[in-house]
Amino acid sequence: MRLPCAERDCRSEGLVIASLAYATARLPKWTDLGGNWNGKAAFAVAAALLVLAIVEAVFVLVFVSRAISRRNYQRIGPERELRRRAEELEAFYVNQGTIGEESDTAMALDMQEALLDSYMSVTPTNRDLNQRRYRFRALASSHLVRSLIWALAATTIIFVTDKLGILPRVLP
Repeated sequence: MRLPCAERDCRSEGLVIASLAYATARLPKWTDLGGNWNGKAAFAVAAALLVLAIVEAVFVLVFVSRAISRRNYQRIGPERELRRRAEELEAFYVNQGTIGEESDTAMALDMQEALLDSYMSVTPTNRDLNQRRYRFRALASSHLVRSLIWALAATTIIFVTDKLGILPRVLP
């Protein structure tokens, strides 16, 4: 099943949060580094990348919330108004003496015109609202990718420096 865009972004955001939790749990305390300058450099780079990942994740949430926030879309119709217009047209053509297929054809053309006018009045506003939503979704997606990159980079640095013995082991 395909998830709506906002839900997919939130699931990806969960991936960022999980990788941040893993990375921060593997990062030793600054005080445990002592005079190890290589360890302090690795710590500083990893911490900076984690901060960047968190900042990008915040932007993801901001733009997703802006994309899914309520909008005042305009609607075609309303139906009662369209029905009233059809009844007015029917009465007009009866009063004109137009009946049968000729009346039906004229009414259909007039109703098409009324519907077209209704579409033309609401479409530009709705298009603008949709374009704004698409823009916010695109911004959220780009921040999400950057957040994932920063989190992956931080996790990689922590993992590699841990395996090389540059960072002291974090005990649970």
